[in-house]
Amino acid sequence: MKQYTRREALKLFSIGTVAVAGFGLVGCSSSGESIKNASEPVPASQAFSQEGVWMQYDGDEQIGKDVAIERIFVFDGSGNVAVYQCDGATFGDLNGLSNEQIIELAKEQDKAVFDAAKQSATDSASEIIQKWQDAYSTLNGERSAGTYDTVLQGDSPDNYGADELSFIVSAYDTALSNLQGMIANAEEGQEANEAAEYSEPQSKPYTLSMTTDGSGNSAASESLDFTYTFLNFYVPRDEFELDDDLGVMNLGEAPYEIEGAGEILMDSEDSIGLYSPNYSTTQTVYDTTFGGYSGLATVVSEGHAGFMWDTPDTEGIEVD
Repeated sequence: MKQYTRREALKLFSIGTVAVAGFGLVGCSSSGESIKNASEPVPASQAFSQEGVWMQYDGDEQIGKDVAIERIFVFDGSGNVAVYQCDGATFGDLNGLSNEQIIELAKEQDKAVFDAAKQSATDSASEIIQKWQDAYSTLNGERSAGTYDTVLQGDSPDNYGADELSFIVSAYDTALSNLQGMIANAEEGQEANEAAEYSEPQSKPYTLSMTTDGSGNSAASESLDFTYTFLNFYVPRDEFELDDDLGVMNLGEAPYEIEGAGEILMDSEDSIGLYSPNYSTTQTVYDTTFGGYSGLATVVSEGHAGFMWDTPDTEGIEVD
């Protein structure tokens, strides 16, 4: 059965660690502080190879105090990143916060996302299960009493021939059997929802991928590829309605495939394109300045030189 989740399921891929680029920043060492205070544009390989915190947002918007942060990325400086989902945080909320304080906020936000998704799925599943149970009770009562009101709409069974009545009885038996299986499956899924416990995101390897232009000698695009925790809470797909002929329930099989609840917390791969590669701009919100790529930013010093793409010969980059 199709699962409805906060986000669409993505294909899983194996990913590797990224090596530090083979060149340093002009006039400084390749440390987190030098990235923050860089006087020369910083290539992506160096930007993410240091311990640091980056915020994902809608790249079509300009950073501002009310702009929502979608996810917070915590890089460990060893080629790994932990990805935290956000629930209402904005760039204004980060004013004056240290990296450690932003990470604490990220943990709170990620837990809130989990709790909200769990509650929503549990409530939705409960409502659908109750609907199916009510339908089962109605049909079972009519079948036991021999009235078949849902199909006959108050007409007497005595007005139907033996073959017609046999077909109606068969339709009821099929619908009841299918509903019973659907309810059992949904209850199993609901048990998985209720038993799910929050687990803090773990650092996992990321990669940087590049496509080159027609010459093969210059970058045409670069992306950050990473793994995040996908919330796969169970919500049954509700397509059953009592009607005058029991609809698809007369077909002799369930109206859609009945599957198990599946895993609640899954590893899924995602990718962010690193746009604005040349001398990306900075934006100050209250007393904090942010810089980075369109849709992905970190805290930098005022007057930061910006961030750029790597070159095709950068060590550790996956090139087409």
